[in-house]
Amino acid sequence: MNFLYPAFLFALFAVFIPVIIHLFNFRTHKTLYFSNVKFLKNIKKETKSKSNLKHLLILLLRILTIASLVFAFTKPFIPLKSQINEVNKNFIGVYIDNSFSTDAESKYGKIIETEKKKALEIAAAFPEDVKILFLNNNFELKHQHFVSKEQFKDFVLQTKTSPFVKKLSEVSEKMKSIFTEKIGKNMPYTVYFISDFQKTSIDLENMKPDSLQNKVLIPIFAEKTSNIFIDSAWFESPNRPVNQEDMIFVKIKNASDENYAQMPLKLFLNGELKAAGTFSIEANSETTEKITFINEKTGIINGKIEISDYPVIYDNVFYFNFNLTDTTKILIINDNDKNNKYINNIFSKLPYAYVKNIPYKERVKHKLNDFNVVICDGLKKTDFEFSEKLIEFTDNGGILLIFPKINCDISSYNKLFNSLNTNYITGLDTTKIYADKINFDSEVLTNVFKKKEKNIDMPYVHKRLIFSDLSNIDEEVILYTEKNDKLINSVISGNGKVFIFSMYPNPEYGNIIFHPIWVPILYNAVFYNTAGKNIFYTIGNNDAISIKCPTNTEDYPLRIISEEKGFDVIPQFSKINGENCRILLNNTIQEAGHYKIMSEKSIVAGISLNYNRKESYLTHYNLDDLRKFSKEHPETGISVTNADKELLKETVLYQSNGINLYKYFLIAALIFLAAEILIIKFMKI
Repeated sequence: MNFLYPAFLFALFAVFIPVIIHLFNFRTHKTLYFSNVKFLKNIKKETKSKSNLKHLLILLLRILTIASLVFAFTKPFIPLKSQINEVNKNFIGVYIDNSFSTDAESKYGKIIETEKKKALEIAAAFPEDVKILFLNNNFELKHQHFVSKEQFKDFVLQTKTSPFVKKLSEVSEKMKSIFTEKIGKNMPYTVYFISDFQKTSIDLENMKPDSLQNKVLIPIFAEKTSNIFIDSAWFESPNRPVNQEDMIFVKIKNASDENYAQMPLKLFLNGELKAAGTFSIEANSETTEKITFINEKTGIINGKIEISDYPVIYDNVFYFNFNLTDTTKILIINDNDKNNKYINNIFSKLPYAYVKNIPYKERVKHKLNDFNVVICDGLKKTDFEFSEKLIEFTDNGGILLIFPKINCDISSYNKLFNSLNTNYITGLDTTKIYADKINFDSEVLTNVFKKKEKNIDMPYVHKRLIFSDLSNIDEEVILYTEKNDKLINSVISGNGKVFIFSMYPNPEYGNIIFHPIWVPILYNAVFYNTAGKNIFYTIGNNDAISIKCPTNTEDYPLRIISEEKGFDVIPQFSKINGENCRILLNNTIQEAGHYKIMSEKSIVAGISLNYNRKESYLTHYNLDDLRKFSKEHPETGISVTNADKELLKETVLYQSNGINLYKYFLIAALIFLAAEILIIKFMKI
């Protein structure tokens, strides 16, 4: 038998108090006067031995009562033979899962509130001097050290639901690193994990064998696990037209066993309702809805898509944004200052396109990053300095179109293509050949064809360059020849995109410039991604946000603000290539919505953030699943406690100390006290 508070054993000296009382027998005697000695006949006589026996029994019972009370206060227990009794009981860890899914209802109320209650019960099972390491999904610095019971209580009561999602293995490793640092590498310890154990975040398969960390899983399950939510939204067309019909796609998922019909779906742009409709979705399935609207304004467009679903509501809204410029600036660089009408005529009459033609020799006079699109129109060659500027331009998000002529300097072009990580020129072909295959799934051909036609009248070319076909190049071929060679292809380069044409836009090279496919390909290539590549970000992913840097960031650092939310913070950012800024959010934003990136009083860009949709799948591991895993993988040190049926405080005491005996000593003290009363009352002297 061991004692949780052995210092109380000093109180056993109190047993000498009744001994002293009985030894000295402080009982007083009274003299009785009788008028007649005949009254003495009514006095019962007792023997000396009987009187001594009664006093000894009372003395023994009083000693046993005091001793039992002392032992009860020492919290005695019988240690179990399992590993858990070897742990350091002065240090424990407690994790509360405060992800959004814990806002759901359990049979005892909201899961998050039940978790907090259970955490306090765990702490109550340990002595007052215990040190507790508390963590939730926020991984805040103030939580990453051991605290007293009182401070732990404050941390627990301050815990609120959070947009951050942490894997169980991630929390376990975090606990391990802190315990190792604070109490040593070879000391076993216990961590209590309180969660709803969603399958999307509880990665049991990644739990590593650990002989030092005893993991006690305490599940609190939701009563209802059904949910409908917006998973994502995107544009299929790369350009955003002004004052024309546009279309956004939204994916909606049904994580329930029920079918839903005629559910409302709404689109807001800059706070105004732009489209409203309904959708239907079957059980445990997903649907993609198309929402059409018209972009009537330019600048930063803040969009919001809404559905209605209860009780989980944090994923009913999806935020996005894009930037519509008043004018797309196009720079066309040619060899002889002679404009190519088959390129210029497509854009010259567009009110939202500004086209500037310059000869190659004037390239140094113009800053490429002042333009959205650069077109290399039949350049004879590209020197090293100009190639570097083109690479910098695409890294900063620019769109580059390259039309090499058949008599170009192949060596200089291949150096450029190698830097852009695209296929290089291997030869040329001057025989007539037809285009044979169209990549209907290409981004620049989205919405060009109503359906995928098989027998299309294809264009032909007389002169073209032949490109390599390296497997390690991540390219998208838009148009093929009969020989399966590339006529038009594209690659991502930095934050921009490069389109390479193997034939020059001139009748000498073929009839593609007169074919109906020519205008939409060139148009969509030029206006590709002008609204921004990322229309939303996810809270907690810590994606790097790239924007074009203002010139005065040294005097006026970038700020992320939201007047609506009262949010204003200076993020971590750095300059890239002198033109772009990379911003790291570092979990500074914890509320979904629209935010502005500002420099002094100017708006640089807009960003939209959404909560992680992993929390939208409410399916969880049940008790049988957890116990089965614990039984099959004992090396992980996992045990499971049913918080619904077991008294958590008593269970923790049993797990940490073994078989607790203090209740038995309290009962014994009451029995001894009752026996003393009975002897005094019924054993006549």
